[in-house]
Amino acid sequence: MPSRPGQVIVLNGASSSGKSTVGRELQRILPRPYLFAGIDTFLPMLRPDGHIGMTWTARTNDNADAPEAPLRWVFPERGGDPVRIEFGESGHRLIHGMHRALTALALAGNDLIVEHVLLYDEWKRDLVEALKGVPVYLVAVYCPIEVLEERERRRGDAVVGQARAHYEAVHTNLDYDIKIDTSRAEPRATAEIIAKALASREYTDVTLFRNIDCLQIPVPDLDAGLAFYRDKLGHELIWRTETAAGLRMPETDAEIVIQTERAQLEVNLKVASADAAVERIVEAGGKLVAGPFDIQIGRCAIVLDPWGNAIVLLDSSNGKLVTDEQGNVTGVQIT
Repeated sequence: MPSRPGQVIVLNGASSSGKSTVGRELQRILPRPYLFAGIDTFLPMLRPDGHIGMTWTARTNDNADAPEAPLRWVFPERGGDPVRIEFGESGHRLIHGMHRALTALALAGNDLIVEHVLLYDEWKRDLVEALKGVPVYLVAVYCPIEVLEERERRRGDAVVGQARAHYEAVHTNLDYDIKIDTSRAEPRATAEIIAKALASREYTDVTLFRNIDCLQIPVPDLDAGLAFYRDKLGHELIWRTETAAGLRMPETDAEIVIQTERAQLEVNLKVASADAAVERIVEAGGKLVAGPFDIQIGRCAIVLDPWGNAIVLLDSSNGKLVTDEQGNVTGVQIT
């Protein structure tokens, strides 16, 4: 298992801005292997008869009122107005899944070059949220609108007008690491600018801990613990076994776990991989106390920081607990 996630370079820009060409050049010159993926990798997963733009030939508004269409073009009724691109529910769902698939690749240790057209603010927020804890280098890829539209006309496989529709929307509300005008240099030279800027940046801020999984509270008897924390303090039961029970806190996904097996109070921190986290902590000067060992939902380990503070790490690599109607744990569901 990798001790750190892979690096993700996001090339964001309008259609015909040069993202794919620059990305491929970047892939050739970077000193280690990078996977190349993005919106043009995932859009073809849609059914051709559902994704109107897949053949780049549709020129009508017949699909404009079809909310089930993953992607539809709305063409202007008068000349000079831009083409409007709208994503339906399944299209938005695809992008949401794409962001998490890219994150999974990075958390497995893969370096990535991602080409994207971040049309919607919700996509931008979702990408940032999905890639939390992963080193991201965000690149604005742009060129003057006249150059963009000329490239679009020369391509022959693009809906003329979509570049203008993308032009301003893709770059709003984003904090870029670098901005690249692809009209000012050839793709190879542009890629070299990005690679040089990337090499000068150290990702010492990559976060190891994903979130707080739970607060474990020892109790002498599980039923007595439930009588206090659930019945008197109002915390809803989520799950229970013979020796532990998980209780909900309404403003967080972290749980209170009352348990009868260990006498000490402990906080469990969620990581992407317990094995990889142990390796990174030991490399940084910490010590391994126990594990990593298997638990029902994944892997767990106990480490000490340089000052002797015990930290319990766990991942959910096996999935999440499944319960019956009474909250009794019946198994694990792969997520």
